[in-house]
Amino acid sequence: MENKKYRFLDIARGIAIILMVLGHCVQWNRCNKVYNFIYLFHMAVFMFISGFLFKNRSFNNLKDLIDFLKRKIKKLYLFYLKYEVLFLLLTNLFISIGFYNPNEELLGIVVKPISSVSYFIKRLIRIILLAGNDPLLIALWFIISLICIIFGYSIIKFVSLKQKIINPKIFEKIAVIICFIIGCCMRFYDKIPTRVGAAFVFMLIYDLGNEAYIHKNKLKFNNYFLTVISFCGLLILNNFGHINMSSNEFSNPLFFMVCSLLGIYLILSISNLINEKSKKLSNFLEYLGNITLTIMTWHLIGFKIAMIIQFIFLKVDFKNLSLLLGYQTKSLWLALYLVCGIGLPVIIDKSNNKIKCAYSKFKLSRANN
Repeated sequence: MENKKYRFLDIARGIAIILMVLGHCVQWNRCNKVYNFIYLFHMAVFMFISGFLFKNRSFNNLKDLIDFLKRKIKKLYLFYLKYEVLFLLLTNLFISIGFYNPNEELLGIVVKPISSVSYFIKRLIRIILLAGNDPLLIALWFIISLICIIFGYSIIKFVSLKQKIINPKIFEKIAVIICFIIGCCMRFYDKIPTRVGAAFVFMLIYDLGNEAYIHKNKLKFNNYFLTVISFCGLLILNNFGHINMSSNEFSNPLFFMVCSLLGIYLILSISNLINEKSKKLSNFLEYLGNITLTIMTWHLIGFKIAMIIQFIFLKVDFKNLSLLLGYQTKSLWLALYLVCGIGLPVIIDKSNNKIKCAYSKFKLSRANN
């Protein structure tokens, strides 16, 4: 993050991405309290920080709005497109090595081998239209929802300044609340993509993040009493409902907002404490926070590596490799999944950076010659 004053936000993203991987590790049991606890708030943390980084932008004319949307959305869209197309091209390979079983459903999806040009083009069109559904990239629903939020929120900011009926700030808040209500209603309609519904719901969290940026000099995430209260509140609420924003599911709007706010404060206060007390841990979490999209992309492949290690030592049936979220992720095996789920994306990121560096040096040497 450019401003080291807000380094704790990158640390918070690092904590949240670890929680996401851990949540997927234990998702084999939907009744698991750890899974349920993590899902109460971890995605809200990402959306709040994204709203903070919106930095209260305003758009004086349509050109400013379009330029911002091109710059902001293009980066996210190309990242999503690159990996969805890559995994599409690898579909047959993944089936051949057992990552997918064409006879089984994964998250309601049957991954079939690419056997014709027409089928390939059909899936490619879905990807281009932000409807990619590769199970190994299921976490990229976050990018799709974030693109929708950035687009919608920017439009709201632009229209609020152009309309002359009410105060722009009041217009913004009314529009955001309406979006939230619409998103809550979308839970009950199966034909509406859940990623879109989640985007409408998260618009309110995104706006709160933007408000936090506006009042950044007044906000302090260092009250240990409130931190403990937030943690205890989430422990209690964990027994009374559930949240899963990848499918836009939550017990009720009030439950969603309370859990989100408690979780946001908890993670931001912990990250602020780590930033002050531990340089090494801060550096590590900050690094993870800066590669969250890479971790979202590759952590399930990391799980496959953990499963292969399990098969070597447990001598279990190799067909279980097609299980999306792992095999017997209890006890010490959970640690292996967490290490592989974080470790593989880190290795990929480090390798990618070295390749880019080597290529830059090669281009520079050729230019000098």
